[in-house]
Amino acid sequence: MPMTTSHPSGARSWWVALGGIALAWTPMWLPPVVRAAGADPSAALRSLGLTGPAVSIAWNVLAVALLLTWVRTVERRDLASLRIVRPTGRDLEAALVLVGVAMLWSWLGTVVLPPADGPGRGSSEIVALPLLAVVAMVLSAAVFEEVLFRGYPLERLTGLTRRRWLAVALTAPFFVVPHLAFFGPGWLLHHAGGTVAIYALYLWRRNLVACMALHAAVNAPVLVPAVAARVTGA
Repeated sequence: MPMTTSHPSGARSWWVALGGIALAWTPMWLPPVVRAAGADPSAALRSLGLTGPAVSIAWNVLAVALLLTWVRTVERRDLASLRIVRPTGRDLEAALVLVGVAMLWSWLGTVVLPPADGPGRGSSEIVALPLLAVVAMVLSAAVFEEVLFRGYPLERLTGLTRRRWLAVALTAPFFVVPHLAFFGPGWLLHHAGGTVAIYALYLWRRNLVACMALHAAVNAPVLVPAVAARVTGA
């Protein structure tokens, strides 16, 4: 049977969307539930080379797999419903412009308030990972977080509320707060410009692939200290 693009109606549409959002945000609520149940997946994750913050890759993979299964089997919709479509030249030009804006924000933040002790705790933990794991985190976050925090929740809540700004207001804190908790309050001054740029690109162009490219570019500077640490033997 071919995939349809029909929308569930009435109260069911809200329950379907909320169920999808719960699956999208599996990485936030499932790990503590698993630990509370007495399970410890750390050994299995270590066997895959995932330790420290790189464990997030596994949780994100699981969340995306569950979410896409939900979209295709429960909602009976396709990837285009998440705005995963081929970007146009204008989409990529807009992403490039916003990369510059995000980098300018980061530079100005460093000028206004230089980090007192070098990279924050979260950044230091990422830099300390094997270089391949750092690259994997940069790329996986760019792809998976866009699906989980922009593509699905923004599209579904916009469809339900008819207000894109409200969809952003309802969901953005769930993206920002975990980053603040991991990277510390300095993240707002030095790196939140990247998040603002990604949301701006999404609202402007509504192309998730372009947002993924922008997200990867915003995360890429973490590779500089990671590579430098290996070159200097730190």
